[in-house]
Amino acid sequence: MAYAALTSAVCSLDLFLKCDHPLLNNLRRKEEILSLCKRIIAFQEFLTDYEKIKHRHEGLKLLEGKINEKTYQVEDIVDSKLRKYFLAKNANCRRKAYSVLFRRLQVAVEEMEFIRNEAMKIKGDKISTLKFHSKVSPAMLVRSPSGQQKPVGFQDELEKIIDRLRHGPRELDIISIVGMAGIGKTTLAKRAYNDPLVVNRFEVRAWTTVSQEYREKDILFDFFYQVVPPTNEMNQESYEQAAYQVYDGLMNHPPKEIYEGSEDEIADRLKKSLKRKRFLIVVDDMWSTAAWDNMSRLFPDDENGSRVILTSRLIDVATYANPDRQPHQLNFLNNDEGWELLCQKLFGKRGCPSELEEIGRSIAEKCQGLPLAIVVVAGHLSKMSKTPDCWNSVAESVGSVVNREPGQCLDILALSYKYLPQHLKACFLYMGAFPEDFEIPVWKLIRLWIAEGFLNATVLMTVEEIADECLEDLIGRSLILAEKWSNGKLKTCKLHDIMRDFCLEEAKRQNFLHVLKHSLSVLSESEITALRRVSFNCSTIYASYSFQPTDRTVSVSRSILGFNISQSSIFSYIDFKLLRVLDITFQHFPQFPSEIMQLVNLRYLALATGSEFFPPVSQFWSLQTLILHVYSRDSTLPRDIWKMQNLRHLRVKPSIRLPSPIKEERKNSSVLNNLQILANIAHADCTKDVFSSTPNLKKLGICETVEYTYPVQIPWSDFLYTSENLWPYCSESVSALWSDCIRDLALLPQLEALKIVGLKPPVQVPKLALHLDALPENLKKLTLSFTYLPWESMSSLCRLPNLEVLKLKNYAFTGPKWEHVEEGFVSLKLLLIEVSDLEEWSASNDHFPCLEHLVLKSCLRLNSIPHDMGDIPTLQIIEVENSSQSAAFSAKEIQEEQQSFCNDTLEVRIGRNFWRVNVVATP
Repeated sequence: MAYAALTSAVCSLDLFLKCDHPLLNNLRRKEEILSLCKRIIAFQEFLTDYEKIKHRHEGLKLLEGKINEKTYQVEDIVDSKLRKYFLAKNANCRRKAYSVLFRRLQVAVEEMEFIRNEAMKIKGDKISTLKFHSKVSPAMLVRSPSGQQKPVGFQDELEKIIDRLRHGPRELDIISIVGMAGIGKTTLAKRAYNDPLVVNRFEVRAWTTVSQEYREKDILFDFFYQVVPPTNEMNQESYEQAAYQVYDGLMNHPPKEIYEGSEDEIADRLKKSLKRKRFLIVVDDMWSTAAWDNMSRLFPDDENGSRVILTSRLIDVATYANPDRQPHQLNFLNNDEGWELLCQKLFGKRGCPSELEEIGRSIAEKCQGLPLAIVVVAGHLSKMSKTPDCWNSVAESVGSVVNREPGQCLDILALSYKYLPQHLKACFLYMGAFPEDFEIPVWKLIRLWIAEGFLNATVLMTVEEIADECLEDLIGRSLILAEKWSNGKLKTCKLHDIMRDFCLEEAKRQNFLHVLKHSLSVLSESEITALRRVSFNCSTIYASYSFQPTDRTVSVSRSILGFNISQSSIFSYIDFKLLRVLDITFQHFPQFPSEIMQLVNLRYLALATGSEFFPPVSQFWSLQTLILHVYSRDSTLPRDIWKMQNLRHLRVKPSIRLPSPIKEERKNSSVLNNLQILANIAHADCTKDVFSSTPNLKKLGICETVEYTYPVQIPWSDFLYTSENLWPYCSESVSALWSDCIRDLALLPQLEALKIVGLKPPVQVPKLALHLDALPENLKKLTLSFTYLPWESMSSLCRLPNLEVLKLKNYAFTGPKWEHVEEGFVSLKLLLIEVSDLEEWSASNDHFPCLEHLVLKSCLRLNSIPHDMGDIPTLQIIEVENSSQSAAFSAKEIQEEQQSFCNDTLEVRIGRNFWRVNVVATP
């Protein structure tokens, strides 16, 4: 992870330059730091090339240890010396700390450059990216087995592919199959390739496996033996034998009797051999668009129904090959299919003994529908006694079984990781820090990647935009699974358990991350001194995790992620000074921990505390993300939060008071220019001074009551304060506050998402309805909760031209009837109504011309969904959960009517009934 270490070092130096410290007003010092950053970045470019060619020369491999040691040293120097700089007591101490930082870093960078020069001497004056050379299996080596076993899974996709092969357009059609490693892409392609109806349709059939280590000449020779007929002097048997010899490396070139000539000549002859013939070509395991461009030039389009099947792990490659058709994307087998495949591999037609079925189904289920994992586990089980005890031992460690089988699953998964770009490798391995089956919020993952320093902004893109692209890239490479979407945006993602096991093994091997999975885990001091990140997936930290805070220990650990810590204080056992990430919201601290104040290098802090008063926080000079779960009646952030110029994300649950910046301080650049998310602050603090000091805010949450669920050990009585304490304003003041608040939102030109959580009765309802017309037109998402607005006020929201998401929760609007007038929501894509007393709702499809997703939850009195909603051409999903029986019936009626019009795209989901209201079950 040398590349990631240097990226983080550059990130620290960049944040240092942006903190506007008086010492850096000296232009010479800024230029010194910028010069070192450029040299570090240049070494990163060297690392990118080095990773591609190190396996080509033994001397380069020997440099790997030196490279890792030196890059980590650079990161350690930057973080440790910057910490001393910001903890210095006076200006003289800061100047001394800066001098030490610059000198030590300069020496370390020079040593890195010396290593680079060593590498250049080994490989010549210029290190360039080389093409990989690998053998490519001819078609006769990869053709499908006889097909005696019954195929399992993907039957619908198989039928669609065979239909495209046999029918469809006369033009050449590229059929793309995409999915993660081991999902069954090649198997599905073989099933289609060898289907008798397909075999009889094509004059020429050929198969080649491209692989990541692609060499064009190998592909040409592989096709040559399958497509070009043998000469008169050579019979078919000797022809195929020659193909095997080329493949096995016994000959460097095809024999003279077959062909001699340049690659272009071979390609030309291949294309001519395919001319005017109906052919089926399978291009298996394609990794790049450039390789596809080289391949596709071989395929003539004579409009005779020829076809090409392409398989790839990369969505962008599959889409590039045929941008006019969606790829066939393979999903995981369901539990029954997984069990069927396991039985088939183990017992054939005999069937599984009854005493093994329950545990066998459990084993198959733990493979989570990944065919490769099921096959590997089946191979392991086939070598064991078929007894419940033996199978139980496998059920307890399916992931370990899969990953320790040599040359099988792990090697196939490792390929996807091996060929990741350098900047993505750390992002991917970091996914292993999250617990098994954990749905990872995308916003959290991105904030952590940024805090770790894996990514840096560019002139054209913010670091958040780069992180979004990285996540899309990893999903497109079938390494990360997209889970929940909302309005076309990914909300959560996760790892397949087998892929997570690979992450943990690789992260441990590289000393990148260590995960404590249970309370009895043993983590020695020798291990922790070599680790930079620790994730606690256990509930208790025991004294066995106690470490002496030696200089070596302090210098390496950068991140602590706690997902289930509750029974003991993490600070009783861990004392790391250079932490950048501290995420421990699962543990409740009665008071703000004083130990945190020493962690001045924090970039990400997530904490749960009952403290009413917070210490000064401006010394967290590089803090970008601050997440607080505050369990107290009246808490106020410290005023010096306005000095945290690198802060980008401030999220507090349930809400907190935010003091306005002092005008004198604002003149001294006390403005949070980088702050993008602010949630949740009290309504009274939504002032002109606050908004003008956060000019680039994109998301704002205003919260005046509790809307969240907290850990059991926090008594709910703490939150049940009286309405007078919650909202100590008279009704006239309330109206004036809302008026000022909404009017001042105009000071936030970047604002896209607004959430307002209002009041609970018997508090006087604020006259928010009078001011809705002043909401900024740039809003794309609006969430209202406990606002008790009349349905007549909905017309004010219709005037928001860019509104795409509207969520109405907890009596956001009240009254028995919602009747639309002429105006509608011109851009709305998602509408959610949750916990409402609405009874009658009348609307037409014209009121929601772009609606894609309608969600109704806990609407117990709703008579029906407007019938015309089914005529909205963009509507894809209607969800009805825990609502009236009549609402559920009307949703099904809308779906049935659309089906009668041959519209099968509308999906209706009837959720579980928690209120004992009878609803229609989803078929």
